[in-house]
Amino acid sequence: MADKPCITYSQQLDRIKKKGILIENDELTKEVLQSISYYGIVNGYKDIFGVYFDEEIQLERFKEEVKFSSIHRIFLLDQALNNLLFKYIIYIEKSLKTKLSYKIAHKYTTEIDSYLDFRNYRSNGSLDRKSEIQNIRNQIENNKNSASIKHYKENHDTIPPWVATSGIYFGTAINWYKICQDDIKKYIANQFFARFSIDDESAKEMLVSMLSLLQEYRNNIAHGNRTFLSNVTSELTKDILLSLFPEKVLSEREYHMGLGQKDLFAVMLSIAVLINDPLVFRQYIYDFGSMFINDEFDPNATYSPRGNIYKTLNIPDDFLYRIGEVYKLKFENESD
Repeated sequence: MADKPCITYSQQLDRIKKKGILIENDELTKEVLQSISYYGIVNGYKDIFGVYFDEEIQLERFKEEVKFSSIHRIFLLDQALNNLLFKYIIYIEKSLKTKLSYKIAHKYTTEIDSYLDFRNYRSNGSLDRKSEIQNIRNQIENNKNSASIKHYKENHDTIPPWVATSGIYFGTAINWYKICQDDIKKYIANQFFARFSIDDESAKEMLVSMLSLLQEYRNNIAHGNRTFLSNVTSELTKDILLSLFPEKVLSEREYHMGLGQKDLFAVMLSIAVLINDPLVFRQYIYDFGSMFINDEFDPNATYSPRGNIYKTLNIPDDFLYRIGEVYKLKFENESD
């Protein structure tokens, strides 16, 4: 017999109540369970509130009584963050692919057998150039969703790099960058960091760490995992990161406390650094402002045992000001 049998929505309501969750409206709660799932909303966010295993009833219980609406609100907050971050991570992904395909096309021509000749690349650590180039070829060849790739397969004798990149994963594009010759890597890194005083080697290292962080968060979002408090491994390099900003954006003390390493604020900063279009950057600030300054997400309300919305997300309560300082650092002397 399965140790996790399927139970009805009414049984799920009973289980929720036994866990120490206060249900204010049975019908509304049932609607949430039908749309999100018991696992997605109760198990997905239980650690934020704290649980323990009750031996008597053989169930996990919340340490203190929690309103179901509070858990639901955390879920909605997470979904809003998912949508916002995903939008800008996709923008960065497209920016990388555009820069990569431009430089590769100009150096190796648009012939696929030329720009995907493994001899034009260098293995990088655990990345074997032959394996990575073959992986790129496979993803392009097996892509069924790109209308552009389909068009070029049917009507042309090659697939140019700017079309090919539309058919590969973000992580694959990052690995493609990693195995490129040094002149290509420098060119792309310097384009991303054009508005910062940073040397070539630091720019290359920081670009990879920021892209890798964004790619991990993108995968979490795509698979329905939580955006904040996610278990990611990519970490932004301290010395290079701190050299980009004044202390009012991020201090060394804050970094050592975990802020800006691989958390949500690190993602926010990475996106801010890698956006070089002032119009897109202003929209980025506006989107966060619209989310955090409205009636639905009251910043002064208590969202969890951690406290308000900022403490729950583990981001500075002045994060919008800090992102604005990055904007000024990059664009204050320019007119658009």
